[in-house]
Amino acid sequence: MIFKKATPYLLILPILLLYGLFIGGGLIGIILESLGHIPVLGLHGFSIESYIVVVTQKNFIESFLYSIYISLTVSLIASTLGVVIAYTFITCKNKSIQTLVKKTLQLGLIIPYIYVVFIAMLMLNQTGIFARLLYNTGIIATPNSFPELIFDRKGIGIIWVFVFKGTPFIALFVINVMARISNTFEDVGRTLGSGSITLLRRVYIPLSSNTILWTSCIIFAYALGSFEVNYLLSSISPVPISARLYSLFINPDIKVIPQTMALNVILFLLGGSIVGIYGFTLKQFLRRISR
Repeated sequence: MIFKKATPYLLILPILLLYGLFIGGGLIGIILESLGHIPVLGLHGFSIESYIVVVTQKNFIESFLYSIYISLTVSLIASTLGVVIAYTFITCKNKSIQTLVKKTLQLGLIIPYIYVVFIAMLMLNQTGIFARLLYNTGIIATPNSFPELIFDRKGIGIIWVFVFKGTPFIALFVINVMARISNTFEDVGRTLGSGSITLLRRVYIPLSSNTILWTSCIIFAYALGSFEVNYLLSSISPVPISARLYSLFINPDIKVIPQTMALNVILFLLGGSIVGIYGFTLKQFLRRISR
């Protein structure tokens, strides 16, 4: 009996050991380097000086709060759009429209982030397609009258890119779950006079809550730790914490390596804690709106 209960864990033990070796070993190496222990560079001591330098740097708190703002905004918008798209997809009876929507979502999912960054620059810049279109139609006096959506302090360009990529991710996962929900629930709800919004709140969201929760947390974590979008589209100030980390990483001065690794550790610990808080809060919110 005990062996049967332990069988699933024994089956995944090899992959867990493999992940533990590579991820755990890498994490230990990062922590050692963050403490200034880098034997190949002749550094053999241990010190928390790099952590003090990183935390006391100018605008560190501002950068971290700015990153949280971007991640929170992205995850909430993408989650809302993903759930709405998934529910609309499930309730739509037109197979052609369903096929078109699913292919569009799949296309949005497979497009690399760097391509979406290029699209954002091409369309949302003050010299981009939208600005020129509005200028040529006489809606704005000059292309410079178009609002700054790229390299702006509000991070609109960054948010747009992450929402563009995150919405299909969440929608496709939620569609797969909602598609398996029995039509009996909806039929009973309709019989009792429930509308579409009530069915979404009382039936589909509760039965899809775990998927919504985990996909939203993944988008939050990725937006917080991903560097390429933040680095390419951020303003001069404030700078997202991941973009600050990448700037340190490409710095040719080897003396900043401990600071780079220290910021890595800080982002990992604080980021993991914030994702946990976000997940807990979202879980409570999903429970509340399902009542």
